[in-house]
Amino acid sequence: MGDKAKTEKTVANYLKKNYPEVIFVGFVDGIGWYVRRGDLRRMVEAYDLVFTFSRDELKRFDNLLTQIFYERQRIF
Repeated sequence: MGDKAKTEKTVANYLKKNYPEVIFVGFVDGIGWYVRRGDLRRMVEAYDLVFTFSRDELKRFDNLLTQIFYERQRIF
């Protein structure tokens, strides 16, 4: 497992233990992950929600922030 995947998994476990209400969001970009699919899969599994930097995904992230900060909604 790559260092990034290990770190994300460690952070996810820490957050779930110490901050059970937190939402762990990850952004993934770049074609480099195509050849490191195993690490990518482990990273994505650590996140509650995953986004890319495409316009649609950024809009989805903006909607998430609106729900959390302005509407005070829990998304899951």
